[in-house]
Amino acid sequence: MRVLLAIPHVFAPRQGSLYSSQTEAKRGVKQQALLEATAGNLGRHGTRHWIHASLGKGRPVVTRALDTSLGVDLTIQLYAPAGANLAATLPADPRLQWLDPEVEDYTQVPLVASKRLLEQSADYDLVGYLEDDLVIEDPQLFHKLLYLDQHSDGSYAFLPHRCERMELKGDVILSGDPDGGRPDLFWDTGERLAVPWPLGDVQFYRATNPHSGCYFLSRRQAAAVLNYWRPRNWHADFQLSGPLEQAASGLLLPVLKVMKPIPDHYRFLMVRHQDELWRRHPIEQPQHG
Repeated sequence: MRVLLAIPHVFAPRQGSLYSSQTEAKRGVKQQALLEATAGNLGRHGTRHWIHASLGKGRPVVTRALDTSLGVDLTIQLYAPAGANLAATLPADPRLQWLDPEVEDYTQVPLVASKRLLEQSADYDLVGYLEDDLVIEDPQLFHKLLYLDQHSDGSYAFLPHRCERMELKGDVILSGDPDGGRPDLFWDTGERLAVPWPLGDVQFYRATNPHSGCYFLSRRQAAAVLNYWRPRNWHADFQLSGPLEQAASGLLLPVLKVMKPIPDHYRFLMVRHQDELWRRHPIEQPQHG
């Protein structure tokens, strides 16, 4: 399976900014997150793995390189403006390409990454857009996504939940939906879908909050999205909360039905956010009647 991931990345500190990509104090955190999102994801999902192997009785144990058919032929393209990035700290790897988006307005970097990803989609089985601080932990995620596409008509975009780990408590899903939904939004239809799986049907719902910091599309899905936006010159008549959101789920919403696993099934598709946004919000206390 050939997979291409596009990651937009900007680090340009500004005095007094609240954005992590513009905060000098976040340099170390962002640098480590970028390393895991690039080299880390390549190591987790490529075909190369390792095994401890004994050379025989009374002989040493070595760590031997092997290839696995469960991995994927993965390429990552990092879209990072010259002079406003942390890419120089990354190890060299032929599977990791650093591309300059060639824009003066750094808010356009996510859209450039997403657009160029879709324009290359015919050469890959699966393409994905990924923010620069996300780790794909599930080693079967790409295989699951193709399975889901094959068991549907191609009109559904299956997105993972973006999660963080709360200390000593468990996972927290960041892309929660507002209580009662948002019937004023054209994509909030309340649709549900069950997909067969050996351990039981996996339930998906039409997400009110479509953003997960990423998307993954099969070749036919990517072609549909590309064919929609290309004649419109990539201009939308609606705006999500920011350029990252608009370049991700914002490109999918007019074309595909964005589905996520119901919260009870969140572990079926999940990516890990390397931050602690959960600390910004209080933990709801149970109501006692």
